[in-house]
Amino acid sequence: MKSIFNLKYQHNDLDAKLVLALERISHVFRILLWEQTKQYNLSPIQTQILIYIYHQPEDERNISTLAHRLNVTKATISDAVKSLVQKKLVRKQTDNEDARYFYLVLTNKGLELVKKIENWGEKFKANFKNIPTENKTILFETLLRVLISFEEEGVINRNRICFTCKHFRHQKQGRKGLYFCELLNLPLKTNELRVDCPEHELAAV
Repeated sequence: MKSIFNLKYQHNDLDAKLVLALERISHVFRILLWEQTKQYNLSPIQTQILIYIYHQPEDERNISTLAHRLNVTKATISDAVKSLVQKKLVRKQTDNEDARYFYLVLTNKGLELVKKIENWGEKFKANFKNIPTENKTILFETLLRVLISFEEEGVINRNRICFTCKHFRHQKQGRKGLYFCELLNLPLKTNELRVDCPEHELAAV
């Protein structure tokens, strides 16, 4: 049977092995996230929300944007935010220009906590230390293209990746760098591509 979980089949199929490797890595992410946050009585989604609020601009700290970025429903985000408000880690700030809308703000208690939990990915990052830069660059570009494939299939929401931006261009031969950003008017090497660019504008299909 041709299944990635069939041991005999997967040994002879590189694509199946890649899927399995990434599946194992997803387990690592969940373990690291749980280990970092369970001591503070937080769920993974609550942890992600706190970190997001801390790092994103004010106009993006709302229920709709959070749901889009974290690929979950608005109801899920609303429930998680309600719990964070009850824990006095987050508060709702009414928009000055339109009282019908609000954005999320960390309380002092939330700010202190997020500084303790936001480094949960550092342990994973440390594993890249001894991998050659060339290998990491190839892996990075490959993963970006895999993400875009899932976006196009509708499996995940759109990220703000350079490859899908209207300002992104492939470089002509002989020019420095592989790619070019017309907004910044700068050539880009592969390791300078962004996974989440705030200036991203989706290119027309």
